[in-house]
Amino acid sequence: MKTGIIGARGAGKSTVFHALTGLAPIAGTAEGRNRARPGQIKVADPRLDFLESAYGSKKKIPVELTILDFAPNPKEQKEGAALDPSLLPLVRDMDALLIVIPQFAGMEKDLVATLESIEGELVFADFDQAERRLERLKKEKGGSDFERAALEKVIAWLGDGKALRLLELTAQEGQAFSSFGFLSRKPALVTVNCEMERAAADVTDAERAAVRAHGLEVFRLAAAFESELWELDEAGQREMLKDAGLDAPARDRLIGALYNHLGLITFYTAGEPEAHAWPLRRGESALDAAGVIHTDIARGFIRAEVVSYEDFAIHKSDAKVKEAGKLRLEGRDYVMRDGDMIHIRFKV
Repeated sequence: MKTGIIGARGAGKSTVFHALTGLAPIAGTAEGRNRARPGQIKVADPRLDFLESAYGSKKKIPVELTILDFAPNPKEQKEGAALDPSLLPLVRDMDALLIVIPQFAGMEKDLVATLESIEGELVFADFDQAERRLERLKKEKGGSDFERAALEKVIAWLGDGKALRLLELTAQEGQAFSSFGFLSRKPALVTVNCEMERAAADVTDAERAAVRAHGLEVFRLAAAFESELWELDEAGQREMLKDAGLDAPARDRLIGALYNHLGLITFYTAGEPEAHAWPLRRGESALDAAGVIHTDIARGFIRAEVVSYEDFAIHKSDAKVKEAGKLRLEGRDYVMRDGDMIHIRFKV
């Protein structure tokens, strides 16, 4: 799952990247294709910690997300512009976007106005892409009537200045557009980059309502403070957080919020060798879960043995779970739930 960081010049995008990943951003600027700096972030998961302890696992493997920072191109992104237009083709293959809006000393931006400006850029880029595709279809002999009608529906919606994530598409339409990488259809989380003293303050009801009207959620993050934590060892981090009146880094909550906003759930496999957390899109099946673990397991799927994390946490062992009748046998079409622990029987 790849998430690209976007926003205005000077919004602190690279600081947010460092706050989340602990990695330094790309130095300087770039005009070529190699402009992305990826960073892996682990999703904090107390349930996985419990499973590791309960099974005495030798290894723990949490879910990881990939965050990408992009080197700026001053020739393309002018001072005060909402976005760098040269980045838009690079973020089309992202699964989600992190929209950074600055509200720190010397860089105060109105949350609603800035978001609407950025959304306007994404909508316009999608409108241009859809319109060009429709023109090509009209020139092609034997073009798809279905795709043509779907594009006309999308163009009409975008023409009204509305993001595609707000447009209800059929499953067939969604499949038809899966390769388009429409920017305004991507899940996105608005991150307000502010000073530490303001990080705990909530956005106003009016601001939250305006953000949700775009199908988005908002999160406040003191990126500069969070970045400083990476310079310390664990004891130093705990002391710094304590002095700030915090129990844990805000980045953990932001990562969790991003994970949920992507529409992901977590399922688990656990035993003595390893306790492993796996990501899965909400609504996907036991067969899909098998494919996440390994394609051979999905190919030879027979059945799944499933227990909820809540039931396991009560009984604390496989034997007691079975005694209590909490172990279920499910077929390939079973819809996975967040926290399911699964053991798949398969034959290749």
